[in-house]
Parts: sequence; structure tokens; C-alpha cells
Amino acid sequence: MVACSRTAADDIAANRARILFGLIVMLVGVMFMADRLDWMGFRLNVPLWPWLLILLGVARVGEGGSDGRSLNRSGMWLMALGAWGLVTEYRLLGVSYGRTWPLLVIIAGVFVIWRALDPASHDGNRKGARQ
Repeated sequence: MVACSRTAADDIAANRARILFGLIVMLVGVMFMADRLDWMGFRLNVPLWPWLLILLGVARVGEGGSDGRSLNRSGMWLMALGAWGLVTEYRLLGVSYGRTWPLLVIIAGVFVIWRALDPASHDGNRKGARQ
């Protein structure tokens, strides 16, 4: 087994990226709050939440880590949820929330099966496994 060694510079770079990403998320949150509370007449004319979920999912998939598989699954779930949001918010296929919410249940089932079939999720070395 090859161990991956991280340097202090890698940790600093990763922390800077996380801080920048956190600041961006906070800025988006402030924009949402300004829209909802009508601060200084600020209005978002487009629904941004699907895009935010997709960006969070992409960041999660790209994050890697010691348990890259679970990060990929959670990132893929966020991207799928964001894609569903785009389709329903922008009425891309002429569908609405009320007609397509069962798709979320189907997608959740796909992810449960994906996890069950993933051999890495069954070994004792994954994060969160009981000792």
C-alpha cells in the first residue's frame, strides 16, 4: 500500500481553497438574504439555488480525500439535485416540482444501490466505520 504524504504547503493550499469557497458560499447566502428581505431593492431575477447545489457538488467531487468514493457519491447527489432544480425552475422540459418530485426518490434509490454495490463501502477501513 502506497501512503500519500501531504506537506504543510499542501495543507495551507487546501485551507486557502476551502476559505475562498466558504467566502463564496457566504456571499451567495448574503445575496439570497438580500433578495428575501428586499434589502435596498436588491432582487435576484433568476433562481440560483440549483446552480449553487451543482457548484457544491462539483467542489465535493473534486475535493478527494481519504474516502474519495463517499465524497463522489455525495457530490453526485448534490449535482443530481441541482440538475432537477434547473429543469423544474426553468421549466426546461415543461415540467414542475409537483410532477417531478418522485424523481428525487428514484435518484435516492439509485444512490443507495450504488453504495451497496461499492466494495469500498463494505471494508473496515472507511471513515466512520465502527471499530
